[in-house]
Amino acid sequence: MKTYHKLEFDFDWADLITTINSDNYTFIDSNNGDYIFAWGCEDALIQEKFSSDALLEFETNYSKEYLFGYLGYDAKTDFYPSEESNNPDFHELPESIFYIPKHVVLKKNDSLLYFGTETGFNEFKSIEIAKYPSVELAKSVVLICNTNFQDYKKNIALIHNHLQQGNIYEMNYCINFTSANCDLNSIESYKKLKQNTKAPFSTLFKFNDTVILSASPERFITKRDKTILSQPIKGTAPRNSNLEKDVEIQNNLLNNQKEISENIMIVDLVRNDLSRIANKQSVTVPELCKLYSFETVHQLISTVKAQIPNQLTFSEISKHLFPMGSMTGAPKLSAIQIIEDVETFKRNIYSGTIGFIDPINNMDFNVVIRSIIHNSATKTTSISVGGAITIKSTAKGEYDECLLKLKKIEESIVEN
Repeated sequence: MKTYHKLEFDFDWADLITTINSDNYTFIDSNNGDYIFAWGCEDALIQEKFSSDALLEFETNYSKEYLFGYLGYDAKTDFYPSEESNNPDFHELPESIFYIPKHVVLKKNDSLLYFGTETGFNEFKSIEIAKYPSVELAKSVVLICNTNFQDYKKNIALIHNHLQQGNIYEMNYCINFTSANCDLNSIESYKKLKQNTKAPFSTLFKFNDTVILSASPERFITKRDKTILSQPIKGTAPRNSNLEKDVEIQNNLLNNQKEISENIMIVDLVRNDLSRIANKQSVTVPELCKLYSFETVHQLISTVKAQIPNQLTFSEISKHLFPMGSMTGAPKLSAIQIIEDVETFKRNIYSGTIGFIDPINNMDFNVVIRSIIHNSATKTTSISVGGAITIKSTAKGEYDECLLKLKKIEESIVEN
C-alpha cells in the first residue's frame, strides 16, 4: 500500500536525477521553494493517437495513485474529429503520455514528503545521492525558423481578413524554430532555463525519447476538491533593468487596450468552456487582467474560477476545455481551422498541457509554452512561440514579441 512518509533530508533535483539514472521522470517546480518530483514507471498509457476514453479508463484504474503526463495540442482531434493536422511533424512524439510513477517526493511550505510503499521509502532513504557534474562549456545550437518574415506578414494579412469577415475575433498564431541534429543536455539546459525565467509552472519531463523542458508562466487548470480554476495569459511586455523604465512599461501594459481586449476575449471563452461542467452560477472571475512580473517579461493574467462535481476526471474536464482558448483564439473551432491553414508545423506537444493528478483527484496542469521540445531518438529540438492576433496587430509588432519570447529559451539550450 502506498502512503505519505515524512522525509528528514532535502536534496538537489539535478543530483537526484543523476543518481536515479531513470528513463522516466517528472520534475515540476514552482520556483518559490515548492516542487513535486516523480520517477520510475509502474504502468503507462502511451498514445500515438489520443483517446480520451482510454485515458478515462487509465485514470479510473489508478484512481488512488499519482498520475503524471502530458496532452499534446494535436490530441484536439479526439474532441474535434474533423480537425486533424496535415502540417509537417518535426518530432513524431506520442500525442499523449500518462504514467504511474514508483516514487514521488513533494516539497511544500518547507515540508518534505515521500509518497510510495514502505519498501520504496526505505529504498529511497538508503541511496547515496551523487553530485551532478555541471557542464561549463556549451556548444552553439542553430535554430532555423520554419516561417520567414515575408511569409509571416502574408499570414498576418490572411488572419486580418478572417477578422474583418467576422470568422474569428482573435487567433493565436505560432511559428517554430528547429534544430535537426541536437544532442540536448536536458539537465543543464533546464538549469539554465529555470535561471533565465524563474517561471511558476516550470517542468522537466522525460519519458523514454520524449523530453520537455518548460518554463511556462501559464496555468491551464488546477483542481482542489470541487474548485477548479484556469489562468489564461494575454498581454506581454519586456522587462527593463532600469526601475523607472520598468514601471513605465508596466503602466503602459496595464493601459494597453489591444492587450486588454485580447485578454478579455479569452476570459469570455474560458468562462463559456467552464460553464459546461460547472455548477450553476458558480463561474467567477476573481482576477481580470492582473499584472504579473517574471524574470524577462510582464504579463496580464486573468483567473477564472468555478465549482464542479468532485468526481470529474482530467479526461472528462479536458473534453470541454482543451485545447485552451489562450492557444487557439475565439471562436475556438474557427481559430483551430485557420491555425491549420496558416501555420507551417504540427504543434505536437507545444501548446498542450503537462502536469499531474494526485490520489484524491486534485490536479495541476500548465500550458506548454516557453518550452524546449526534444526527441532524443531523432535528436530533433524545437522552440515554438506565438501571440494573439487581433485587428490591431501588426506583423512587425507580433514578430518582435515572438523573438522576445524566444530569446531566453534559446539561450538556455546546452548540448552534450
